[in-house]
Amino acid sequence: MKRRELLKMSAAAGGLVAMPAVLRAASAVELTVVHGSPNKHVISAGGVEPWMNKLKDLVGDAVSYNYFPAGQLSNLKGLMNAVQTGVADAVPVPIGYVSDKMPLNGVSTLPGLGSSARTNIDTYAAAIQTPELMGEFDENGIVPIWNMAYPPYQLFSSKGAVRSLAEFEGRVIRSAGGSMNLAIESLGAAPAEISASDIYVAMERGTVNATLSAFSSVKGYGVQELCDAASTNGSFGTFTNVFSIRQEKWDTIPAEIQDAIMEAGKFTEQHVGDLMDSDTETLGQEFSELGMDLYEFPPEEQEKINGALESVHDSWVERLAGRGLPAEAALEKYRKAAKQA
Repeated sequence: MKRRELLKMSAAAGGLVAMPAVLRAASAVELTVVHGSPNKHVISAGGVEPWMNKLKDLVGDAVSYNYFPAGQLSNLKGLMNAVQTGVADAVPVPIGYVSDKMPLNGVSTLPGLGSSARTNIDTYAAAIQTPELMGEFDENGIVPIWNMAYPPYQLFSSKGAVRSLAEFEGRVIRSAGGSMNLAIESLGAAPAEISASDIYVAMERGTVNATLSAFSSVKGYGVQELCDAASTNGSFGTFTNVFSIRQEKWDTIPAEIQDAIMEAGKFTEQHVGDLMDSDTETLGQEFSELGMDLYEFPPEEQEKINGALESVHDSWVERLAGRGLPAEAALEKYRKAAKQA
């Protein structure tokens, strides 16, 4: 049963706290949950663990977990393989790292399509229901439960502030890959594809001198220790994760518990979105007190930067359409969802 059908069932059910005790006792579901982020990272502390706790609140002992956080069983780039091969039942799939398997879902990372974590999450939650994006989950044998999209990415630098479009020239900026490469290139800089868990070492060694990221993620990997400047009004795209369960496992889970899983997912999207938006302000203050220069691009330079980034949408569509994929339809529907978020 697909996610769109389950959401309708969940809405019709209204609440799941009143699940019969007989079901709780008789329908035990064991889930192996795996992720590759540090324990204090927002993906773990703000997303995966609140979802696990909420599901427990809803169904009690009807669900139990084998929990392997922080790369114990898989690093970030291996999470899709881990869930597909049965090493894990549930993982937060990092969309930017699976562009070979889910290229159309990369639309969720494009610049200029959201103003906050909540709007980015709400937009992606709606867009996932479209056949273009849902089809990629079906093809990969996974069921999307909830998504986590960061606030618009900012530029964090270890070599001083970049206050104009011209100053991007010659910069080597860490990229998660995919559309982020296009964004960095459109600004005249050079992208270096590096996993989030390796940013600290890459910046410390001078392999890169800047990264596009969110305040919550920078804090999660301790990268603020190496940065001396960060923008606050940029819109350089984002990074998305979709917590997903392997279809074969999903099909063994009783319908009532499937409903509870989705209910916990909706809770988690709201929770982690609000948390990250709040973190942007509080962490900004914390970083400033550490001596980091937090700055805004001047209006005339912001206009130039945003103008350069507009070409990323066209480049993304052209690249995927050349592979025979319905990229234009995916982008059009995503834009529509963004306007309604």
